[in-house]
Formats: sequence, C-alpha cells, structure tokens
Amino acid sequence: MKEFLEDYGLYKEFVLHKEYTPGGKTFVIPTDFIGQTFEYKCEKEEAYRTFEIELEPSYEPYYGIMYNLSNDFIIDGKLNHTFKAICKCKSCNEYHVEFQLHVYSNNVILEDLGRISKPISNIPEPPPPKNKPDILIEKIGASPEISILPNKIIKNYFDRESNKWYYKGINALAQNFGIGALAYFRRIVEKELIHIVESIKKLPDSHNSEIQKLLDKHNENPKVSTIYDNIFEHLPSSLKVLGDNPIKLLYNQTSEGLHSLTESESLEKASKILVLLEFVIKKINEEKSEIKDLKEIVKGLK
Repeated sequence: MKEFLEDYGLYKEFVLHKEYTPGGKTFVIPTDFIGQTFEYKCEKEEAYRTFEIELEPSYEPYYGIMYNLSNDFIIDGKLNHTFKAICKCKSCNEYHVEFQLHVYSNNVILEDLGRISKPISNIPEPPPPKNKPDILIEKIGASPEISILPNKIIKNYFDRESNKWYYKGINALAQNFGIGALAYFRRIVEKELIHIVESIKKLPDSHNSEIQKLLDKHNENPKVSTIYDNIFEHLPSSLKVLGDNPIKLLYNQTSEGLHSLTESESLEKASKILVLLEFVIKKINEEKSEIKDLKEIVKGLK
C-alpha cells in the first residue's frame, strides 16, 4: 500500500488483494484507509515527511458502523467505488494532498464485505464465480498534480540533458502519457547506451579488453549493432542474472516506430524500459561503490 501511495501515478493498477475472500481484510471500503501512513513531499517544509490519510466529512456516517455495505460499494456483484483520500503532513499538520481513489474487483463478490451478515432478501443469489476476485486500486485524480522525483542514483549517473528527459519521462509515466514517456526514455537509451557500456567495461568482473575491442569496432561504424549483440558474454555476473542481454534489450527499444504503438502499448513499454534502465545503472553503481569501499578498507590496513 505504501508503494502505491508513494510511487504510483494516475491510472496505474495496484493489486490490494489477490484472490480475495471476504472477512477481516483491510483496504476494501473507504474507512479501511483511515490512518494509513506513507512518505511524501511536503511543499511547506520542502522535505519528505510522513503523511496520514483522512476522509472527507461526507464519510463520517460510516465511521465505526458495522453493517452490510454491499449496496453502497458493490455494483452488479462487483466491488466498484471511488472516494477522496485527504493525506495530511504529520509534521506541519497543514500541508495536504488529495487522491481520488478507485477501488474495484475484477470478478463478482458473492458475500457482503465481511462486516456482518446480509439482511434477509427474496432476491436470489447470483451463481458463484469460477475464480476468486482480485481487489485493485488506482489513482484517478490528484491535487496538486502528482510529481515523481528522480531516483538519486540514476540522477547522479546522467548529465543535465539526460536528467531533463528522465524527469519528464517519469512524470509523463505518472500522468499516464505513454507515447510521451516512451519518447523520452528512447532518447535516453540512444544517447546513454555507449556511456553505459563504457561504465560496465571499468567494473572488475567485466572482460575489459574484449569490451574495448567491441567499442573500437563500434567507433569505426556506429550504425552497426555488433557491440550490443556480442557484449553479453563479457558482462559482469551481476548483469547476467536476467538470463538475457540487458544491453541488447535496451538497444532494441530504439528500433520500433514510435507511432506504431497505441497509448496503452507505449505506456507498458515505457514502464518496462524504465525498470530495465534503472536496474542496469543501479548494478553499475553497486559494483563501483563496493570496490570503493574495499579500497578504503585496504588503505586502512596498510
């Protein structure tokens, strides 16, 4: 739940409950969210602080009441409702953000929501679902507008131009603008991929001389993708854990026509490129940091 509140942009699904069984679960109806805390940027204090969820006053009649809530939150047998979560900074106790949240199930929920038994009714029960439903949540509105801050490790790796694209890309992703996000991430890959290869070459577990040969051939003819096709066997073990070539996977994303994809396809592809790009850069940073720490230890032992 903290991950969803802190990191998810608009219209990005988050699974609250897998194969939900009514009774005793949290995060199903609005009052379940009261008191949930997460870290977020307080603009008044200009720092990350702990925020806590409250509900708008219209939900006060539900506070502490235990009765069947199906008529209020279930439509056509499925959980489906929206509500406003008011999230207040616990430090200054003034600054707040508001999320319009949509909670829903992907299948029929037969029983009530586990509060107490249903009232007697002559309406026949629907047939039991073949599969237990998942309960999902998404942000469908935010005030102020959601702004995702760059990962510090990635930010420190890029130059000013790439950081500008990175910031715009992650925020386009947060606003569900798939084509825009994909365009920015592709620019980054096109510009930074050789820089990434050069960084990998310097890692102790890499085959330095073999990667340099590939770089030399690439510099002679940059339009040929030989370096991306042949680098996998020379990568450090930390970048081989995927069982596939992460450098070639990133390179391949620059070849497909941008406007041949729909908005939803672009959104999915942009999300995956971002995860893979951050994975590679974080692994490079981890190995460089480890070597730096070991050098300090060796220096201290001399």
